[in-house]
Amino acid sequence: MKHIYYRGSLAFCNYDCSYCPFSKNRESLRQRERDGQQLSRFVRKMAQERFHGAVQIVPYGEALIHAHYWQGMAELSALSGIQAVGAQSNFSFPVADMLERFLECGGNMKKLRLWGTFHPEMTSVEAFLLQCDRLRDAGVSFCVGAVGVPVQLELLRELRSRLDRSVYFWINKMDGLGRPYTAEERQACLELDPFFSLELRHIPADAAACGDALLVQGDGTVRPCINCHAAMGNLYTDGLSGLARKVCTRKVCECYLCYGNRSDLREMQAFSPYAGFRIPRDPGRGEINPVS
Repeated sequence: MKHIYYRGSLAFCNYDCSYCPFSKNRESLRQRERDGQQLSRFVRKMAQERFHGAVQIVPYGEALIHAHYWQGMAELSALSGIQAVGAQSNFSFPVADMLERFLECGGNMKKLRLWGTFHPEMTSVEAFLLQCDRLRDAGVSFCVGAVGVPVQLELLRELRSRLDRSVYFWINKMDGLGRPYTAEERQACLELDPFFSLELRHIPADAAACGDALLVQGDGTVRPCINCHAAMGNLYTDGLSGLARKVCTRKVCECYLCYGNRSDLREMQAFSPYAGFRIPRDPGRGEINPVS
C-alpha cells in the first residue's frame, strides 16, 4: 500500500522538553505562512496525481496546534483516493476547536488517524488522558505512547492502566541511555508494549522490503524514508511516476517509521494496511499481540 510521509518546513514545538532541539526555535509569522503554503501545494499535487493510499504528517515539532494542518488533513481526507490521513502530535491542541476546523473544511473523520506522544516533562497523566478521552468521544482513531525512560516506567504504567484498553500503547526505546536496558526494564517495556522487542532489534535496511512508502519534504524533495537522505527526485517536477528507484543508504532501520514500512516483518500485519499510523487494524479486540 502506498504511504506518503509529509514533512514541511515547520521546526517549532510549543513544548520545551530538555532533550528536544525544536523547542529552542522561535517561529515567525513568515515561517508559518511558508509552511502553510507548502502544505497547500502538496495537497493540490496529491489531488492532481490522483494519489491512492495514505498520507501521514511527521513534523519536526508540533503541527496540530496550527489550523492550517487541520485544513490540509481535511482537504486530503476529502480526496477519493486517500484512505487514511493523520499526523504525529503531542496532543496539546484544543480538541474541540481543531476538530471543528477539520469538519468545516470538509474533513472525513473516518479517515483521520492520530499518533500521540506523552511527554512527562510537559504534561500530567491526567491532562493527557483528558485529551485522549476527548478524541475518543469524538470518534477519532489514535494510538499513544512514550519513550521508555527507565525512571519514568511507573508513570507509564499508570498511564497504560488508565487508558482505554482499545487504544494501543507503544514504547520507543530511549536513545542515549548509555547502557542496555536491564532485564527488568526490558520486561516492563514489553508488558506495556508487546511489540517493544522490535525497538531493540537491529533490522538490516532493505529498500526492496519497504514497499511504496516515501517521504515528501516541503520543497517537494522525495526520499525513501525519514532517515534515508538519498533523493529520488522532486514531487513537483517529476511527479510520483517519474521518481528514481528507491535506494537505501542506511545500515539499519532505526525507528518505527522506518521498520514499520517493512513488508518482511510479520509483526506489522497487526497494523496493516497502513502500519505507519501505529494503529491496530482491529482495535476493538483490546489487547494485541505480535504475529507468531
